Amino acid sequence: MKKSNIKIIALLGMLALVTSCAEADEPVIAETPEKGLFDETISHGNLQREYLLYIPESYPGDEPVPLVFSLHGAGGTKESQYNLSQFNLLADQEAFILVTPQATSLRGNNLTFWNQQSMPNLPDDVDFINVLIDEVASRYRIDLARVYLAGSSNGAFMALEINCQLNHRIAATAAVKGYMSPDQITNCNPSKPTPILQMHGNEDPLVPYEGVLPTLQYWAEFNQTESEPIVSNLPDLDPSNGSTVVSYLYQRGTNGVEIEHLEVIGGVHDWFGEPGTSYDINASVEAWEFFKKFDVNGKR
Repeated sequence: MKKSNIKIIALLGMLALVTSCAEADEPVIAETPEKGLFDETISHGNLQREYLLYIPESYPGDEPVPLVFSLHGAGGTKESQYNLSQFNLLADQEAFILVTPQATSLRGNNLTFWNQQSMPNLPDDVDFINVLIDEVASRYRIDLARVYLAGSSNGAFMALEINCQLNHRIAATAAVKGYMSPDQITNCNPSKPTPILQMHGNEDPLVPYEGVLPTLQYWAEFNQTESEPIVSNLPDLDPSNGSTVVSYLYQRGTNGVEIEHLEVIGGVHDWFGEPGTSYDINASVEAWEFFKKFDVNGKR
């Protein structure tokens, strides 16, 4: 065999080896994965962290889909948030993947609590969500421009904290019965305009309604929306339930982002629309309808 032919064969062999190594380093994503609800664990910060992963029947497998996180409140669990929010029903209809993570117990007691202000002596929950985004995206086809956060109470404070500190990865955030504390507002460090939906009952006995406005003002100013909202009354779907809903919509922000506040008149500390409650809105539906208008670059 001629030396030139030997060199060509050797070169082809080296190219094949390099190609196979590169392919081995890339995640292998199945186009027909198992569908349904999975109870998952992942090691993070010297802890075994838990989360529920829901893959809807509508997940196509061959194209990227949105990713929605749903965070429970203080004392809650991933199971309680999954059951009361029922985001899985929307995931089936709208073809997004749902992650419902579990907070850790606070200082050794049984009260689960998110590290909503990124305290250094508590688990780094911002990075936990950051790692979970990568973990799910390594196994499924995720549209990383469409990662959304929804949170309940302490989970709402946490979702807004993640939005502040992990802003470049988050397309929109919905906070239910929670907002940003003064310290969170002071330390918020967003890198881009981000749509915010905030839902709160004006008779909430645990997280007083008076704290809503500073959060709305912060994001309206940062996003450079119109300073005065459009105020409208949502349809009173159930006149017998003793509640109505008023929308405050701040429009025309940078990149088309919006801020919306849904004030539930007569609302208390509930995930609005959860089983056993009667309100004129369903918080999960409102969150998704808001989310799907935006990606990480603004209005879609």
